[in-house]
Amino acid sequence: MSSNEPALRVPDAAWDTSFAQLSTALPERFAAHHAGYRRIRPAFTPLVVSPVAARDMWETTRTCLARLRTRASRALADGCGSTLDGLGYPPDEAAWLASIHTPTSLDIAGCFARADFVLGPDGPRLVEINVGPTVGGIGILDRYADVVDDLPGAADLFRATSPAVRLPRPAQPWGRALRRLADAPPGGSRPRMVLAVTDEEADIPIPHDAAHYLTAEGFEARVARTSDIAFDGSRAAVGGQRVDLVYGCFTYDEVITPRYRAFVDKALACHARGGPVYVAPPVFSLLGNKAMLALEDGEHGADGLRGVAATRLVTPAALSWARAERERLVLKPAIGYGGRGVVIGRAVSADEWDARLGAALARPHVLQDYVPSGSLDLPVPHGRAPFEVGIGCLSVDGHFAGFLARGVPAGTGGVANVHQGAFFAPAACAWLDGRTPAALAVSGSEGQ
Repeated sequence: MSSNEPALRVPDAAWDTSFAQLSTALPERFAAHHAGYRRIRPAFTPLVVSPVAARDMWETTRTCLARLRTRASRALADGCGSTLDGLGYPPDEAAWLASIHTPTSLDIAGCFARADFVLGPDGPRLVEINVGPTVGGIGILDRYADVVDDLPGAADLFRATSPAVRLPRPAQPWGRALRRLADAPPGGSRPRMVLAVTDEEADIPIPHDAAHYLTAEGFEARVARTSDIAFDGSRAAVGGQRVDLVYGCFTYDEVITPRYRAFVDKALACHARGGPVYVAPPVFSLLGNKAMLALEDGEHGADGLRGVAATRLVTPAALSWARAERERLVLKPAIGYGGRGVVIGRAVSADEWDARLGAALARPHVLQDYVPSGSLDLPVPHGRAPFEVGIGCLSVDGHFAGFLARGVPAGTGGVANVHQGAFFAPAACAWLDGRTPAALAVSGSEGQ
């Protein structure tokens, strides 16, 4: 970054006395909408990303995604799954991914992604990319924007900063992307889409909010359990009504369970016969595989791309070095979700670190440079408190779609993941005006 302006800050107006009430009302309004939101703690005030940091993060995101797309294509090209075995997929999963891959599936799979950054002393550093339809932007950020707009005085938070600053509403680019995938021109008929969920997540608020906001973008959208979606030849239907697009709200660990894998196979077979597009094919896991960030020589992340934390594969030859460098490393499973299995070296003893390194040899893991996160003072109900905050940069169909901030109280050593109790909030930037400037847009094939 070339500017002295902080990468992330609280809007000036948020420090007014009136905001002490908003910091309490904001999470309560969320919880009043749906009790399930209490589990994900929407307690942050909206934040503002500096234009320099925003452009740096977006440039890193789009470039890294393009390179991962090329690597994933090569990994699938061997046809027998041997390359996928080395990325942590058991033989039957590797063979399955290779067999269901089509020329367009990787493009569809990569339409929705979030690059996660730590705001370190040398600027934002990308530490992982999450890919697929469950990247945490659609629904939840639009709901947040509505809650803030409805709170008395909250709409003035950004006006004092800049008239152009506003909260992201990812449903808009999501809707445009889904219309393209469904081959439904803008302004045409209302495509019917179903957001397919697991039984365990049928009652959580996020997919229902996604359906709500996509309906406002010109869809007939509804949420349904996989058991309620029927496939017959080239036709998919819910409750006897044909659907034009099937949107699978699954993480990869859910996709590979026998019940939901069978559903995905049916959805992909239906699409192959001319039926509705299935979003997103399971090959999205390749783009989010942390081993894909590691260069073959193990020295840099994503081919040495500036702004990406150095990432190396765990190998027997690396163990001695990893033991000696414990305090500046983070251990992560190549395939993992929700922060599970992540070990911060400086947060554990040398004996535990050694044990976790040894166990990591059984299935691919990566060692990544630890990026110390600076703390940010944030408003809380009775004053202010320091938090360590990370930023997720949303990419939808190759275009910028907003920022999602997540944080934990400073000094707790926690993983900034919503599923592990982190707070969240959207982060606005001055050029987020519902359209992406040409300089910030990238086509799906650029740089590949």
